[in-house]
Amino acid sequence: MPRFFDDYSNTYLTHDSAAGRKQQRRGWKFRENFKLHYQSHLKEWQAGPMGLADAQQAYLRAHRNPASGQIGGSVPPLPEGWQEELDDATGAYYYVHEESGERSWVRPNFVPPAGGAPPPPNPNFNRPPPRFQQPPPPNTQFNRPPPSFPPPPPGQGPPPGMGVPP
Repeated sequence: MPRFFDDYSNTYLTHDSAAGRKQQRRGWKFRENFKLHYQSHLKEWQAGPMGLADAQQAYLRAHRNPASGQIGGSVPPLPEGWQEELDDATGAYYYVHEESGERSWVRPNFVPPAGGAPPPPNPNFNRPPPRFQQPPPPNTQFNRPPPSFPPPPPGQGPPPGMGVPP
């Protein structure tokens, strides 16, 4: 009988069917090995290009003049053919090479100084908490009793044997 190796759980499956794989992926051994698999790569991914991009973005945000958008400090100019553009969704800058069309979050030829700058504080945390709104005074329309309606004309009330709604 053939056996099928499952990369995540480091086990051999005796049946290679959708139901067999689904059942196997519910087990504790699969979930534990899945977690260990991704934890083993976590440091590598954090140190990779997106780790550099995050460090660059934090340094550039700390040294960018908000009024003019110009960068001060020890940031070298962009190489020939590269353009800096703002991503509207994230508010972060990305870089485009005009000739090749390559796009990157990493600024070319720039590595932030060791230690870098701490990321700027989140503007939402600098705001005071919203003030508690007092309940409206009792004479507003929301606190009035419901209006009373005149009784229905004869023959249009509830059916016989049913009471008036509470």
